[in-house]
Amino acid sequence: MATVVRYSHGLYFCSDLESGHVLCDAFSDQGKEYPSAPELLMVSLGSCIGAVLLTYADRHNINYEGMEISLDWGIAEHPHRIGRIDITVHMPGPLTQQQVEILERVADQCLIHNTLLHASEIKLHLHVMKPTGAADAPSGRKPKERKQ
Repeated sequence: MATVVRYSHGLYFCSDLESGHVLCDAFSDQGKEYPSAPELLMVSLGSCIGAVLLTYADRHNINYEGMEISLDWGIAEHPHRIGRIDITVHMPGPLTQQQVEILERVADQCLIHNTLLHASEIKLHLHVMKPTGAADAPSGRKPKERKQ
C-alpha cells in the first residue's frame, strides 16, 4: 500500500487517494483552512474505532445509531509528539456490563489503535530530485525572489 503526499502551496500538502482528494494544513494554529496532520490522525483513529465497533454491534444486534467517539489529545516534548490521547466512546443504551466490556475489547482491536500502541518500523529515505530548470534551487526549496 502506498500514499503520496505532495506540497501544494503555502503551508498546505495534498494527497490524491483512491477515495478522493485530501488537503492538509501543516500547522493547525495558523488559519485552520484545512485539517492539520494531528487532526487527521485523530479522525483516522476515531473512524477506525467506530468501524470495528459498528461491525461488532451490527453482528450482535446492538444499537449504534448516534454513536460518537470523542478524542482529546495533548502534545508532549523530547521528542515533540502527541503524548496523550483520551478516547471516549458514547454508545446508545441500554447496554449490559458484559456488552460494555466486550465493546471496549473490540475497540482496542482497531488497526490504527494497534499501530499507535505497537512501534512500527518506519524508514525515511530522502531522495534528491533533479532540477527541472536552471532557476531551480537545490534541495527542493523554492528559490527566493531577489530584490533589484
